Amino acid sequence: MSLWKKHHDQVPPTFVLQNLMKMNKIIQRIMGLAFAALIISGCSHKIAINARQASTMSPQAVDTLRKFKVMRIPIIKPSDKMLINARQKFAAYEVGQLKEMMDKFHPTIADTLISGVSVKVITPAKINPAYRGKVAIYIHGGGFILGSATDRMGMLMINEMGIKTYSIEYHLAPEAKFPVAMNECVAVYKGMLEHFDPNDITGFSCSAGCAHMLAMLIKAKQQGLPMINSIALLSPATDISGNGDSMTSNDGRDMLANKNSADKLFAAPFVGNASPTDPLVSPAYANYTSDFPATVILTSTRDLFLSNSVRLYWKLKEAHVNTELDVAEGMFHAFQSFTDIPEAVENRKASEDFLFRQLTAKEKAKNPNSLSNDTAQNIKIVRRFIDEVINGGQIDMIPQLWSKDMVWHGGSMGEIKGLNNYENFARAAIGGAFSNMHLKVLDVVAANDKVVVYFQNSGKNIKDFMGHQATGKTAAWEGMGIYRIQNGKIAEGWFSEDLLQMFNQLGFNKK
Repeated sequence: MSLWKKHHDQVPPTFVLQNLMKMNKIIQRIMGLAFAALIISGCSHKIAINARQASTMSPQAVDTLRKFKVMRIPIIKPSDKMLINARQKFAAYEVGQLKEMMDKFHPTIADTLISGVSVKVITPAKINPAYRGKVAIYIHGGGFILGSATDRMGMLMINEMGIKTYSIEYHLAPEAKFPVAMNECVAVYKGMLEHFDPNDITGFSCSAGCAHMLAMLIKAKQQGLPMINSIALLSPATDISGNGDSMTSNDGRDMLANKNSADKLFAAPFVGNASPTDPLVSPAYANYTSDFPATVILTSTRDLFLSNSVRLYWKLKEAHVNTELDVAEGMFHAFQSFTDIPEAVENRKASEDFLFRQLTAKEKAKNPNSLSNDTAQNIKIVRRFIDEVINGGQIDMIPQLWSKDMVWHGGSMGEIKGLNNYENFARAAIGGAFSNMHLKVLDVVAANDKVVVYFQNSGKNIKDFMGHQATGKTAAWEGMGIYRIQNGKIAEGWFSEDLLQMFNQLGFNKK
């Protein structure tokens, strides 16, 4: 049987637990409406959030938190049949989410087998040129008992990055207890290494999928396999023993409840007879070495598993692993899967930018002499402009990066001459028609005195733009900038964006 043998068995779509309000509906169906009403009224409460807390968060995040209810199940132990029924009934929610992602991004999805394990091969409609020849491994979340390889979190990351991804459809608990899923992930990992250079492979995962991702890498290292380039762990559940400060302090502040809820619904069905502090079950207890993949850990102040992330970060840091820890203000577990919360968009971008830097850094390391010193310096100047001025809003940096008699050719925005005029234009643009603007570099080409940047711009339309009323929608569109460097500063720039792509997403072009 070929490693990449195609198969035509249609697996019913499964789902990822997005929030506990939906789980309430499942419990109602399974346990009966009267019993469920008693459970929900007596064992649930709304998440508290006061004005001071709300003042540091986006309105969308506050509204979402206020809709959540933290629910605890009764003293009973959920049966395997109950969990399986919940999974099957809840699958309908993810069907709608997948349709939403397909309509938004138009990727292709193919089924394959890698070392006998079911894998979804997801190819974005637009591959980032920087990722040609590179691939990703995705391991979905869902509390070990739920979820699928085409969940919303994965589809967002895959298509926003523009990278071909192999998403593992591992077997779920309670039927498949530890170490079934880990062994399946390791089998896929070995198969991937037969076809790709490990430096060309990245990985990302969410929640319980992060436990599988880390266990896969730990096990692979024990077997002498090389490590891949990098990983992103979004709201990782790396200690399911119940230990850690946030497992107590955030119990009732997060949308997930630990005691008499997550411990019974998710942890116990997965662990089986293993120890919950086994490093392959709860990777926060593992030992790491400096050759572990570069790792970005993304969590939030309300996340039940915040302590897991902090402890893992310090372990990796002490082992001299290239690692970052990003903590979002006021957010909850797995918030990154939401499409309309600015903090979620920013958090995903942070993970995507980290992975981009690691993949491109490895590529540059292979060819250290590919750029002259002057060309490398020119790229550095342009990157500083993008990172510090465009994305960082530091308008005062412009005189350090642009020459006094600069010229800016802005396409539909016209031509701007002179440093003062350009600074005034930049200041006005910050309070313009879009909020949360972010320019992500997709590719850079440089030669002689010019640097060409292929980018994706994005933002939320909050004010009228080019004769169209504000829609409140978020759009992401592509563009290109050309910069001419003279005497260590940008002397001239040409800038063009795909406004049609933006207009279609914002709904300006009526069908």
